[in-house]
Amino acid sequence: MTTPTDTHFWNRIGRHWLATMLLVSLTFAIGATEYSNAKPGSTPAGLFIKARSTDELEGMVFANIGMEPGHNKGSYLVLHIVPDSDGKAISVSAGGVGELGGTAFANIGIGPGHNKGSYTLTYSDTVRSYITTVSGFTSTMDDYGSISITTTLGLDSGLVDFYRAYVPASTGLTIGSVDGNLCLTLVSTDTFPSEAYVVVVPSYAPPGPPPLGHRLVGSAYSMRASGAMLVADRPMSLRLYYNPTTLAGADPHTLAILAWDAYHERWDNLGGTLFSTQQYVSVATRRFTTYALMATTTWRDEFDELSGVDFAQSSNVTWGGTLENRTLVLVSTRTDGSAISVPITPTTGFAAWDSLAFSRTIDPPTTTLTVDVLSLDGSTVLTDVASGTSLADLVDPAQYPSLRLWVNMSSTVRGKTPALERWQLAWQVEEYKVYLPIVLKLD
Repeated sequence: MTTPTDTHFWNRIGRHWLATMLLVSLTFAIGATEYSNAKPGSTPAGLFIKARSTDELEGMVFANIGMEPGHNKGSYLVLHIVPDSDGKAISVSAGGVGELGGTAFANIGIGPGHNKGSYTLTYSDTVRSYITTVSGFTSTMDDYGSISITTTLGLDSGLVDFYRAYVPASTGLTIGSVDGNLCLTLVSTDTFPSEAYVVVVPSYAPPGPPPLGHRLVGSAYSMRASGAMLVADRPMSLRLYYNPTTLAGADPHTLAILAWDAYHERWDNLGGTLFSTQQYVSVATRRFTTYALMATTTWRDEFDELSGVDFAQSSNVTWGGTLENRTLVLVSTRTDGSAISVPITPTTGFAAWDSLAFSRTIDPPTTTLTVDVLSLDGSTVLTDVASGTSLADLVDPAQYPSLRLWVNMSSTVRGKTPALERWQLAWQVEEYKVYLPIVLKLD
């Protein structure tokens, strides 16, 4: 017979065993998010907890941390730098971790000699961030430096490099991040109403977790203008670059540029034009905020280039439209043709296929254009699918983990052609939830 004392003993053993197993199954690393484009000896880091378990998880798992009882909870150190209008100082904001114990400092190195200074950060309950002002910059000149955030209790964010650009009045120029992975072009000379300054800095971590099924490709970048300007007067051209390492197996046709909406605390998908040969995605924007290149849950092709078309299995199709709006059309000497996409293979927590969408221009009955869904080996799965159709209940993801799209074009008049302007295929992903252990002091 088991006595109450025995029960208490085994409950204690069970609780110890459960806590131990949870701790063993999770490997914690504080300040350990890694970016492949970081310079040697310079590790951008935030208050991430990495969790490894027996199940392989895709992407980053975020854990909310309350650093001290009663303090605001946060999960990652988010960095912003806003230049002053006179060009002599910058305002530094580091948040996302709540109020920490001890004293926090912003350690800044400025210019070629990296003249170093350490500035005490003050916590603001209003903006829920640590803030300080750093002087020592030169007006009407470009400047750059390095920054790290440390505390007297041992937190060290690691170094990241920032660039503060001077924009003379009525000037169009290009501003880049120090690591070369962000490029902002002021296309119009009246982008700003007067002379201005712009700072670009990779944040230690994104201001919020990526949308479900999305993954960062490289760093998130804070881009701020003097006077805390929120939008420019004219659209700017933003490029975010990638490489095979940061892609980590993602298809470039799934890439999109996302902008952080601080008011709603969410990411806005801006899309973007892919240039796979040059390895970047470009988008027009007027906002000064945090930007990130992400692999998404949608494969898309707008034919700005032809890397998404398998020409070895296509016939009688070519580029059409204009430089600003490329399309896929029939060769002028042909009255029928077809094109097949490269394989579309979801890579992150794939659960089910979602919607197929496309835009076309046709003139029935003279010209026709239909889209079919094919298996990886080219066999037909669905024919003449309407744009906007969900494939969730039509295509088994286990049987068809990869698909292709096939467009069929025809015309009764030689020289007249239908046009495929864009097509895309989305998928659904599993939602992973990780519950971190709460370790109690047991008797």
